[in-house]
Amino acid sequence: MKSLQKIKGFTLLEVLVAFSLLAILLTVIIQSQGETIYFLEKTGKLSTVQKEVINELLKTERLYAKEPISAGDGVFPEDHVLAGDRWQREVTKEDFMGIVPVMKITYRIYWRPKKDAEEQFFEASVLGEVK
Repeated sequence: MKSLQKIKGFTLLEVLVAFSLLAILLTVIIQSQGETIYFLEKTGKLSTVQKEVINELLKTERLYAKEPISAGDGVFPEDHVLAGDRWQREVTKEDFMGIVPVMKITYRIYWRPKKDAEEQFFEASVLGEVK
């Protein structure tokens, strides 16, 4: 009579547990990748907005040395990298450290990350002498 040899391999329970762990791991990885893409898009837009604000403030500083700057607002044209987003420039008179009167020029850009999302903005300011 032939002896029965024990066949080596995985039981059905071990295979099900392994597939469950694999499914959970893949779900976590896919969700993480989705969040990473979202944050890359968000920070990419913010980086573009910050660069634009800094460039506009540098231009404003140069122009302000020659002539006074006034407040204004508008929408970026279609050929601009921020097409459709809004910009605003505010000019206010303030007392720097409560002693020296200065003009504060604030440049702000508003945008919506998605159509139905809440509007976000980034702003920065420069100070100039009162004219």
